[in-house]
Amino acid sequence: KGIGERLRAIILPALTTGLGVGVAVLLLLHLLLQKELPQLPPGKAASVAVWKRLLICFYGGLTEEIMMRIFLFSLLAWLLSKVWRSSDGTPTRRVIWVATIILALLFGLAHLGSVIPLMPLTFNILLGALLLNGIASVAFTSLYLRRGLEASILAHFTADLIIWVIGPSFIIAS
Repeated sequence: KGIGERLRAIILPALTTGLGVGVAVLLLLHLLLQKELPQLPPGKAASVAVWKRLLICFYGGLTEEIMMRIFLFSLLAWLLSKVWRSSDGTPTRRVIWVATIILALLFGLAHLGSVIPLMPLTFNILLGALLLNGIASVAFTSLYLRRGLEASILAHFTADLIIWVIGPSFIIAS
């Protein structure tokens, strides 16, 4: 495929996935953790310069996607395929789903590191981190499997743009 055709196949799904994840995370943050929201990183982000919040988007989009999708997802799928594989040796759908769910849990736990210095870890905070980041991880992994790493990077960047750059303005207003 030509570059233009490949980009068209990636950009719209990645942007819509990122937009959907970003909006969903902000809405769920507001619904589930409204009391804790001012102390959580997205609530505190309003006091940080916009250019610094924009850097978070690049970190999430590039670094986290390479670590989570290329390295960790591939490792999990490879390890699980040692147990469950098709007759031709490829991973089964079960392997892909189990790896996706394990990765979502790990992705959620990894994001607790930004919360723990700010406030005590409660059941609601733990559940929120696992749920919100888990939703994002499943969406990004699904996009990665269907459209490739570039799509998951763009989606993650877009979601972080909504959460870290645009979202804090709405958090202050509410």
